[in-house]
Amino acid sequence: MRLIVSSKSDPASQNIKEKMLSQGWDVIGRWKEEPVYRKGNDILATVERHHIYVDNVDSELRALVGESFDLVVYISKHASKAGIHSLTVHPIGNYGKAKFGGRDNVLVPPAPLEMNSAFHLLREEARKRGLDQDYEVSLEVTHHGPFLSTPTYYIEIGSDEDSWTDTSAGEAVASAVERQGEQRVKEMPVVVGVGGGHYAPHFTDMIKERDVSVGHIVPGWALNDLNEENLRMALEQSGTDMICPDPGGVKSSVADRLKRWSAEIGAEIVEPSMF
Repeated sequence: MRLIVSSKSDPASQNIKEKMLSQGWDVIGRWKEEPVYRKGNDILATVERHHIYVDNVDSELRALVGESFDLVVYISKHASKAGIHSLTVHPIGNYGKAKFGGRDNVLVPPAPLEMNSAFHLLREEARKRGLDQDYEVSLEVTHHGPFLSTPTYYIEIGSDEDSWTDTSAGEAVASAVERQGEQRVKEMPVVVGVGGGHYAPHFTDMIKERDVSVGHIVPGWALNDLNEENLRMALEQSGTDMICPDPGGVKSSVADRLKRWSAEIGAEIVEPSMF
């Protein structure tokens, strides 16, 4: 069963939710004073605060629906000072201090294959609506909360009020989420990405061009917080023993540490050309 989480304080989340609910869902109860909806094997729930600060929604809602969740999908806004229009997908967790929800030094299991599927469907839905001229579709690195134990990904509209309330963008994300839940995911190798910018251009291009998925991505700005313990966590949660450094985003000193840690962990350093 899949859980989809929206936030009342997030205009993009409400935009996407509205488009999803237009496709026929049933109210099955209430949680945090908000209706909980069901459609097939999907549950859609809403929180008042922004959802990055609301932990353990998977365990709390399990009691209401009487079933465990295999996947959690957060429909959300993406904020950026640059104001670039974007449609993004990413895993969550913190390599260091939890400045924006979640727990210090704790990652949340990603869903690499489902995230890959959502990314490609998002590109397809954006092209279908002519959004590919104005919106950049990309991965983002692992960042922010909340904390939960179920495999999770965020799917977002960015990066300003105009984009958050854009009807076509809301429809594109809603359709991508719906379709991802209906599709059988394609089996393929998974890597943990290390290094590079926030929008993970190297790893975005990698999954566009090759039959490979990316689980956790360690951003360049978090490399000082990367250690053997959280690298092991990223690999175990992503279900892989392969580490793929961004060739332009990892200094030699970090590359040396990755080689040493990978030997200790029993992981392999790989390149995109291997897939």
